[in-house]
Amino acid sequence: MSKDYFDASLGLAFSLKVFERYRKNGLLQAKIYHIPGIRGRCMGYIQLVEGKVTSCYVEARSGERQPMELNTLITVDAEKGPFEWKLIPLPAPPSPTPPTSRLDSSPRLGHSTPVPRIVAPLDVTTLHGWTDQHKLMLTTVYRAIDGQRSIEEIKREMPLRPEVTEEALRVLLALNVITTT
Repeated sequence: MSKDYFDASLGLAFSLKVFERYRKNGLLQAKIYHIPGIRGRCMGYIQLVEGKVTSCYVEARSGERQPMELNTLITVDAEKGPFEWKLIPLPAPPSPTPPTSRLDSSPRLGHSTPVPRIVAPLDVTTLHGWTDQHKLMLTTVYRAIDGQRSIEEIKREMPLRPEVTEEALRVLLALNVITTT
């Protein structure tokens, strides 16, 4: 294991469970072969945010990218691998407060709470393996962001529990679709 990546070559299915449990962010990649519809070797890529798969694709030698079902990669890895999967960690999303268990603490004297702003569209169709309930939660919080209300205001106004709204904001930050100021 290098400090630049995590070795995930014990099997893709097993590794994904571990990364989900430990809520890892990063790009999982490996040289793979025997992919249906792809001739020869190619690179497989799986994007993880908070341990959840957000996108999955393969890149042929020609550089052409093709979306791929996660289950296809898991099956090929189990039958023809295991391949040398490596998780390249991505930096954690920017945190508006020092590392704590909360995204934001209550307002402090002289300090205002961060205001989230949308910086990219949210495409929930790329969130493979996420339940419809999780996608709805993310969409609900995403739509509440108007660039005017602070995190605390959004948490108070949402029909979700404050900790659920907070977690959704964390995921949106990790997906790089919002930022806080």
